[in-house]
Amino acid sequence: MTGAPGLLAFLTGINMLNYLDRYVAAAVLEPMGRDLGLSDGQLGWVHPVFIYAYMLAAPVIGTLADRMHRPRLVAAGIAVWSLATAGAAFARGFGDLLFARALVGVGEAAYASLGPAILSDCYPEDERARSFTWFYLAIPVGSALGYGIGGLAAQAWGWRAAFLVAGLPGLLLAARMARMPDPPRGAMDTIEDRLGGASIAARLGHLFTNRIWLACTASYTAYTFAMGALSAWAPTLLQRAYGIGTARAGIAFGGLAVVTGIAGTFAGGMLTSRLQKRYGDAGVWISGVTLLAAAPVVAWALEAPTPAQAYAAYFLGMLLLFCNTSPVNALSVSCIPASVRATGVAVNVLLIHLLGDALSPEWVGHRSALFAGAGMGKGEALAKALWIAVPAIAASGAVLILWARRGRGRTL
Repeated sequence: MTGAPGLLAFLTGINMLNYLDRYVAAAVLEPMGRDLGLSDGQLGWVHPVFIYAYMLAAPVIGTLADRMHRPRLVAAGIAVWSLATAGAAFARGFGDLLFARALVGVGEAAYASLGPAILSDCYPEDERARSFTWFYLAIPVGSALGYGIGGLAAQAWGWRAAFLVAGLPGLLLAARMARMPDPPRGAMDTIEDRLGGASIAARLGHLFTNRIWLACTASYTAYTFAMGALSAWAPTLLQRAYGIGTARAGIAFGGLAVVTGIAGTFAGGMLTSRLQKRYGDAGVWISGVTLLAAAPVVAWALEAPTPAQAYAAYFLGMLLLFCNTSPVNALSVSCIPASVRATGVAVNVLLIHLLGDALSPEWVGHRSALFAGAGMGKGEALAKALWIAVPAIAASGAVLILWARRGRGRTL
């Protein structure tokens, strides 16, 4: 596998497995919770404990990667997260489960920090949105596989089997990644890089005075807060509100995620690539407007009286949400020099998760338990708790439109 297209295909495949292992737990929350005797409040920690480990490990790995061989660091991360995913199959209680999911977060942090930085060194700036379109297609596809495979495996062999099926294949990709070459850093950039060999303080200082990077990070934080809540709890809401089985809910939500993810990611990335040479702010506007439009549609999905209406609303809302992925991520790496890029991605990962989906799933679980304790049905309580996603989506779009476009000093 040689050249930029081959590396892009391989990195996309790893990213797909990354999200499959991340979301397989969401597909089996209900049967796993029953078997282990966990409350909604405890289940609400399954995703956040992953996120806390993920976001704390990312800056450490990112700063190392700006000076070390990146593919070998990624390979080590893949091996760790794959073994940890499989290890969750042997959990005997709440503590075992949290420990396994925390190790998944440590492993995936290596890829989250380094994958976009490696890819950006393979393509010039005006082609990054297009290449990132393929790379970030792995989010909906991998997430859908996590929901679908997790639900099917749980129904056929029990929830423990879902973690084994999801985790073990990653060891093959880790072995291949360890032998990949490290692309030259900054070879495709036009922006002057004056920070090569700079201290960590200087690199962080550059990041926190870069208006575009700050705007993208603030927007993606609000987006991640909303998506963390929805991705962790939406399959469970389908089960509770409409009496849908575990496998059917996982397949339905996974199917919606993969179709809307592919269509939305392609639309956002390709429109940005087509328009940004003529309109420098095209990616900002595409992301901002689609996010603002998604907020009322998600509200409709949470209150839909029938499964058919819920599916229709989730379809449209997720389609709009996924349009944001490629433009914002391409912009956030292109606006910083190559010598700072892994650090920039890593700090971005820390902030979007610290203030985003590290908070929202547990918050939803806690609110749902409170509402149910006040006399609401479990489906109604969970739907009401998930309403915190709606203003977060609106804020994500508003930040881009009102802030990022004012900081644009050149076409990226």
